[in-house]
Amino acid sequence: MSRAGLVQAIEQAIGALQPVYRNNADESDLYEASLLVVCLDAARGAGGTALVTQDGKNPATEPRFRRSPGNLWSGDFTHVLVRFPGTQKMLEIHLGVFVAAGTSKVAHECDVAMLDQQEAERSRRAMVHPRSRGLVAAIEAKHYGASPSLGIGRGFLGLAQELGGRKCSLVFPSQSSVTLGALIAKKDSEAYPLVLPGTTAADRLRSRLDQAIRNWKDQL
Repeated sequence: MSRAGLVQAIEQAIGALQPVYRNNADESDLYEASLLVVCLDAARGAGGTALVTQDGKNPATEPRFRRSPGNLWSGDFTHVLVRFPGTQKMLEIHLGVFVAAGTSKVAHECDVAMLDQQEAERSRRAMVHPRSRGLVAAIEAKHYGASPSLGIGRGFLGLAQELGGRKCSLVFPSQSSVTLGALIAKKDSEAYPLVLPGTTAADRLRSRLDQAIRNWKDQL
């Protein structure tokens, strides 16, 4: 999909992007933003009401996202806040934030992170990285024209081991190589090739995220 196509898909879903962001974001940035839209759709499918916002209270007039990894609490960037009927639990969806692994405490970048809102709020107030215990789902996005390499696959599995295997998905718009598919096939984590806005692969990813959200909501 072209850069213009990604912009169109994002803006149809969440409104006109901030012009500076739209003009300067590269295709990999926009691809991540398109995956945020998939997460937003999954949250709505799980019964949520989504607010695209900068401050957690008001709708964002011109959404803009990080173009490089950063701390959740820093910068005036757009995220999604999702509320669900019948529960006080809320969900936040962010691009390009660091999340601290539960055992090693090492902070890892999540291209797309779906977080329990209480954990995100703790991060903002204390200016510390959100903990992986509050991570509902994470996406590692690779906007490659060909299949990610085995090295990328191994790196992804290492990330998943740190953050929680079932929570992590490797997502890319190209066809997967046989070897990459075999590497990940027997793991708790999943690989999603051929994911672009409007594709059946995006629908499969959305379904996985929908179920992850439902499981999180049902936890006591």
